[in-house]
Amino acid sequence: MKDNLKNVQEKLNEFPSYHMSQSTQALLHQQVMDTIEDSEIRQKRKGVFLIKAKVGIVTAAAVIIISILTVNLLIDNPNSSGGENPIPINQDVDQEIEQTPGEEEDNNLYDPLLLEQQATEILQAIYDHDMDVLSSHVHTEKGLLFSPYFSVMDDTVRFEKNEVPSLLESEATYLWGYGEANMEIQLTPADYFDKHLQVKRFFKSDEVFVDTQNQEVDPTNYLKTVFPDSKIVEFYHAGTEQYSGMDWRSLNLVFEQDEEGAWRLVAIVNNLFTP
Repeated sequence: MKDNLKNVQEKLNEFPSYHMSQSTQALLHQQVMDTIEDSEIRQKRKGVFLIKAKVGIVTAAAVIIISILTVNLLIDNPNSSGGENPIPINQDVDQEIEQTPGEEEDNNLYDPLLLEQQATEILQAIYDHDMDVLSSHVHTEKGLLFSPYFSVMDDTVRFEKNEVPSLLESEATYLWGYGEANMEIQLTPADYFDKHLQVKRFFKSDEVFVDTQNQEVDPTNYLKTVFPDSKIVEFYHAGTEQYSGMDWRSLNLVFEQDEEGAWRLVAIVNNLFTP
């Protein structure tokens, strides 16, 4: 019996362990030896031939068990020869993204609600005499033009964006245009704001036109001929019955796109009835 156990133990020691841990090898070895000893006790009276046959069967079983474990270890081991290494998580993978027609950004598109909101903020800044806020909306390259009436000339007053924050502090007098009887409108910026930009009434405008022609007061769409690439927000205050509607007024805020595609203020143009 001892010779048989020694023979089996030698056979087990010859089996390749591959990547099995020491504890796994010891456990498997002990289980095989325990099985043989138990079999020897039960079968000791059946003769040497049966013992040897049992040893052969157990040995074959051990070979099969070790083979199965070895195959599983080879499959589970990503570094084993013949296996494919997994793609690292951070490996760059070239992906071609197709852009379908219509997804390309169109700078000519705009949101009328956002533009009206922007115009209302400008209206509030004028009312508050907050030149810093007003300046933040002004076009960087084209500056800001002011016209007291519905006409724009080559010599119409225009300020650069960096001049707007201190505009109301200026004591200089400008020729803003011509009024009744063709009289010159000579005023400082602060006086012009007080007399020609009385915006309080426009907070309760009868209508607000966002890039839409007001046929009643501008049948020729005049401002669009002067600013063809613009979007115009018009605050319209209708006239009263007392004056047969002749006291209507409108304030036009003219926007053009800057290099980044944002709509910026380029002109503030008054419009009112003139005999």
